[in-house]
Amino acid sequence: MKTLPFSCPVCGRKKEYPVEELFEGAILSCDFCKLTLTLHGHMWKDVQKEMANSKNET
Repeated sequence: MKTLPFSCPVCGRKKEYPVEELFEGAILSCDFCKLTLTLHGHMWKDVQKEMANSKNET
């Protein structure tokens, strides 16, 4: 299963998420600071770019 790291905007720690769980409107939770956020807007655009980059690398 392919994963993509996502950094928490509050504490900065990274967590690996399965690519299948990363979609616009996905609810992500930080295991460290307990922040819960909805993946949308500029964060979603950044994730899309990272997913495209990882596809190009393989």
